[in-house]
Amino acid sequence: MIDCELHPLIDRLEDLLPHMDEATALRVSQSEFRLPPASPHPGVDVEARRLEGGTDPVAVAASLPAAIDRALLVAAQAMPTPGWLDHGLAAAFVEAVNRHLVDRWLPADPRFRLAIALSPHQAPLAVREIERHAGVAGVAAAAMPLIAVAMGHEHYHPVYRALSERGLPLLVHPGGSEGEVLGAAAIGGTGPRTPEETFTLLPQVAQANLASLVFNGVFELFPELTVVFAGWGFEWAPTLVWRADSEWRGLRVAVPWLRRPPSEVIAEHVRFVVDGAASALRPGTWEHAALLPESALVYGSDAPFDAVGPEERLALAPAGLRERIAENAVSLFGARG
Repeated sequence: MIDCELHPLIDRLEDLLPHMDEATALRVSQSEFRLPPASPHPGVDVEARRLEGGTDPVAVAASLPAAIDRALLVAAQAMPTPGWLDHGLAAAFVEAVNRHLVDRWLPADPRFRLAIALSPHQAPLAVREIERHAGVAGVAAAAMPLIAVAMGHEHYHPVYRALSERGLPLLVHPGGSEGEVLGAAAIGGTGPRTPEETFTLLPQVAQANLASLVFNGVFELFPELTVVFAGWGFEWAPTLVWRADSEWRGLRVAVPWLRRPPSEVIAEHVRFVVDGAASALRPGTWEHAALLPESALVYGSDAPFDAVGPEERLALAPAGLRERIAENAVSLFGARG
């Protein structure tokens, strides 16, 4: 079993300074720059609850459930960059986060794997980060928040190409500023007003970007690419897939490059993480899962925010599906897993 969403936390900005060039380190240490806080979703501090643990890689490794053979590190504090106006600083920050995790976390336990963080604003800088780390032992994926540019847009093509050439899946995760600030991914209507509205409407961002990926032919252009949606839940996906198939049948003349039903494309190229954003412990949720392809789901603990082990999170899933969820993650990461 692979945990596809374990969040390592950085305790102090000082831990990142050695991984920045001198000018950037001086700027962030002597300005009003603040290390993004650790919160259940980046940018949202639910009920101001105090979080315990998550910063010491040795302690985190010791706390892994016995059933976990591998754990993918996804740096939550690197996700809020869509709302940053200084795109160069955003890229420098995620570079420092990646260097810190490679140096301190990957050597701490052989079960750790890393999804390198990417800043989504400037594709060349994201590609440079992929090139820098793709050959590092233990790097198994890339993780990126979303800006107000749909994922099917050619803005991202250099990133998709770089990942495809290196066999790295792309994990997309909420950044915490969706619908809140200019530049981040939008939420439908007039935008949320409360944290409850934000969390309720957040899947809209994933829905819009999944449709954009499929209907803009991204997976036809990059047939080796796999995209993983983490932190968005998965219960919304079946209705989107049905609607996409229906519209494709009626309007396929407008997308001649899409030669297969969207459901087939999604089954081959898209995965959804069963994590803290999914209602996996509620009766009826797994009836939704049964409407998705067997290849669709993988497990994620969302630790340390919602550290639920696989036995508990998947307790209500049919036994055969639990086994398939484990197999899906192994297939997803291949030899890198």
